[in-house]
Amino acid sequence: MDAIQNTIIQLSSPLSLTLIVVGTSLGIFVGAIPGLTGAMLIALTLPLTFTLDPQLAMTLLVSMYVGSISGGLITGTLLRMPGTPASVMTTLDGYPMTQQGQPGRALGLGIYASLVGGLISCVFLISLSAPIARWSTQLGPYEYFSLVMMALVLIATIDGASLTRSLFSGTLGILAAMPGISAATGEVRLTFGFTPLNAGFKLLPVLIGLFAINQVLRDIANIDQKVPRVSVTHRGLWLTFADWKNQWVNMMRSSLIGTFIGILPGIGANIGSIAAYSAARNSSKTPEQFGSGSAEGIIASEAANNATVGGALIPLVAMGIPGSVIDAILLGALVLHGLQPGPRLFSEHPELVHTIMGTYFLANVIMFAVMIASVGFLAKLVRFPRPFLLPIILTFCIAGAFALSNRMFDVWVMLGFGLLGLVLERNRIPLAPFVIGFVLGPIAEENLSAGLMSSQGNWLPIVTRPISLFFVVISALLLFVPLIRQFRKKRNSKQETLKENTAEEASSIPESETGTEHGEHDSHSFWSRFGLPVWHTTAVLAIIGMLVFQYSGFFTNQQGLTQFPQRPIQAVVPFSAGGGTDLFARIIQKSITEDELLKQPFVIINQPGGSGTIGSRYVKQARADGYKILCNHEGIITSKYSGKVNFGPEAFEPIAQTGEINLVVAVQKNAPYKDLAELLQYAEKHPGEVQFGTNFGALAHFAAKKIEQAAGGEYFNYVQSGDGQKRYTMLIGGHINATIFSLAEFLSYQGDGQIRALAVLSDKRQSALPDVATAREQQIDAVVGNSFYWWAPEGTPQERIDLLADVLEQTMQSDSVQNSLQALSIEPVFYRGEKLDENISQSEKKFSELVSGSTVHLPDFPFYIIITTLLLLSMIVTQRIFFSQSPSANSSSGSKPRIWLAVCCFALLCGYVLVLEQGWLNYWLATALMIAVTGGTMAKWKPSYLPVLIELALLTGLGTEIVFTSVFSVVLP
Repeated sequence: MDAIQNTIIQLSSPLSLTLIVVGTSLGIFVGAIPGLTGAMLIALTLPLTFTLDPQLAMTLLVSMYVGSISGGLITGTLLRMPGTPASVMTTLDGYPMTQQGQPGRALGLGIYASLVGGLISCVFLISLSAPIARWSTQLGPYEYFSLVMMALVLIATIDGASLTRSLFSGTLGILAAMPGISAATGEVRLTFGFTPLNAGFKLLPVLIGLFAINQVLRDIANIDQKVPRVSVTHRGLWLTFADWKNQWVNMMRSSLIGTFIGILPGIGANIGSIAAYSAARNSSKTPEQFGSGSAEGIIASEAANNATVGGALIPLVAMGIPGSVIDAILLGALVLHGLQPGPRLFSEHPELVHTIMGTYFLANVIMFAVMIASVGFLAKLVRFPRPFLLPIILTFCIAGAFALSNRMFDVWVMLGFGLLGLVLERNRIPLAPFVIGFVLGPIAEENLSAGLMSSQGNWLPIVTRPISLFFVVISALLLFVPLIRQFRKKRNSKQETLKENTAEEASSIPESETGTEHGEHDSHSFWSRFGLPVWHTTAVLAIIGMLVFQYSGFFTNQQGLTQFPQRPIQAVVPFSAGGGTDLFARIIQKSITEDELLKQPFVIINQPGGSGTIGSRYVKQARADGYKILCNHEGIITSKYSGKVNFGPEAFEPIAQTGEINLVVAVQKNAPYKDLAELLQYAEKHPGEVQFGTNFGALAHFAAKKIEQAAGGEYFNYVQSGDGQKRYTMLIGGHINATIFSLAEFLSYQGDGQIRALAVLSDKRQSALPDVATAREQQIDAVVGNSFYWWAPEGTPQERIDLLADVLEQTMQSDSVQNSLQALSIEPVFYRGEKLDENISQSEKKFSELVSGSTVHLPDFPFYIIITTLLLLSMIVTQRIFFSQSPSANSSSGSKPRIWLAVCCFALLCGYVLVLEQGWLNYWLATALMIAVTGGTMAKWKPSYLPVLIELALLTGLGTEIVFTSVFSVVLP
């Protein structure tokens, strides 16, 4: 009781309330901008919290978490540009409602649903954290596969289009997710020798392309059409009694679905919103309204995606299992403050647990207040003249797609999927099933592969395991819903079907009798309300201020151009924010910044994908000038010898080795073997029974192979189990028998009391585990560790290598760095020069002797998906040729679409991307030119538009560069 009272006092303090308001507001802002993710914001903020009290640190980070999920509905609803993947389903109905002249109501429904979803999941977080988290570990690969298949079946019910078109869209989405390195086997597939495809297509560029670029091109083509007047008052935002009466069941159901999905590690808000949206449509009395402005659809999606946050916090605080990337960062924050999530956190630090729960509650309330207060202003975005608004949207789309992984390839992917979305919708093929297939397909494949590996290729557990069978039965029942619905529709009214098809072919920009054209009169009326003289004065002053800020250090820098560095140094971490390598790099970054060891910023860039190979290749191909360096562990070597890439350490200049972490062999606490030697003896007597969880081609797999090599045999049946968090979940759930963790991972999981160590793979016992013998002490000569290396592109001048090594050496001598690393169980070391080269050579020799791969024959998933997609496509073509009537597109009395204008603007956009890719102009100048030229083309170069257009172009170009680079430390092209 005292802990609860202390928490209330803590959270009601001015500092805590300020942190919650600031954190939530920042999260909303970042969540609304495609490409700026909540994970990015929290990762950038993490080093700033090292000096804060743990309770204050978690207050700030959890508030950002809540805001970032909620903010995505803003741009998705107003501009068809979902700020986060979790807001995609909201966009399906929120944007049509905005087109109908009700942006305020669309935002209001989403905000209320977000609040309700957050509060309901908060109840579960407070009251049932531990038992719910433990139950979720009983779900193994087959249960996850059945659950995902149930969601995939919902493809058939998610849209009002025909079953064939929906299924084709879904399988096409699954196929689009397959290029790159398979999460199930580690093999490279469907890349056709094009190395940028090794990372596959990222979700955010795909979403931005399908929805935002697609919609912008449509708006450009229909720029002469009338648009509805928008009048937003706060009175219209409040839900009426009728709304509550009609929607409370939907809110409750969607919130419960979101909470349940959030509890399951690795699933996330994307699937939560999909499942809730589908459930709402299937139970609705008016399912035909979904996708055209349904209040039920908006509420279902937003209630669920906000509820997943509370659900994901349950396994984090109860068991130390992060359910998403953001949760992994929060876990790292706790560890860096010397705390171990799990049951001991409740008993040893109850005030911190209560702070997390209380912050989550308050952040949801403040999120509601902030968004309601600003919704009137936000809704007016749709009144902004389109020649001004559309180029600015394109700017944020491109900046967001690039900022995700710092690859221009992602920008081209975004543009390509924009055209694909245009083609699909033109042919009445819905986009929602495509997104569902793209998100869920890889998860289904990974879990089915893991299940087949664990069962030696046996498919029966799908229907013999009770929970899996339950999901299979539900899937079978759901499969008949669209069939029955379509049968009834055809039987009752063929004419109605024809009208619906005609409506889908029509333009996505509806006319309104009360609208005004976006001509010169509309522009003047808009700016006259703001005040043109005030605007011109403000804009010019802002542009001057931004130029001064941007070039304030220019003349100072001219005095020493020969000195290095002259601009920020980018340290690329080829893994997601919140992982061990990322936390290690941010500790180094914090010390370099605080001690002012460099004259320029030291920026961490996360470029995950391909088990670390994407970021490594990015640095390998960078200019050899020392401004892009790589922070990676032994994975740079294991990727070479697992066949994922054809290069290794020889493609870089080594800078330093700055940390070592040991590995631990772990089993369940009740396992029948007390040490590693007994595990091997058991495996020898029971061939094929020991399921060893691993990540193919990664260090854990090579370490297990080293154990087998040292013991002189093949003992384990390897099961692809993903990263450390997934392996832990599968281990305590009994789905694998043993696995390997880093020492830091093991210590964080050990607090739950469900696992124990059999051996440490080091040359001496570890002080953190004094009673655990090394493998050598058990007569197994297996010493495998993980070291953190820093690399520069091959050919980087030696003097710059030496300067960077000097900086890292000073950093490693810092007491704060050593203390932070010890909290992560990382041994601070520093090697450079000949000793560094010797260590790298020894590691290469060690890993080259080991073999990686799966021993279970898995289905050729890409082949079956390609065949299915082609069959469905042939059915659609056949129906189009022989059975469909030609719909009368553009049957409205509005202006004819200006296709040539859309083509011209798209060509200008591609030219802009090419200029950025080649570096012919700096970012802000190229952006300003693109906005001015594209906007001028849309406005037919009317003189009255040009002054404001030029000012907006300069403001957007300079403002975007300053916000992304100076505020969020995101590098732009």
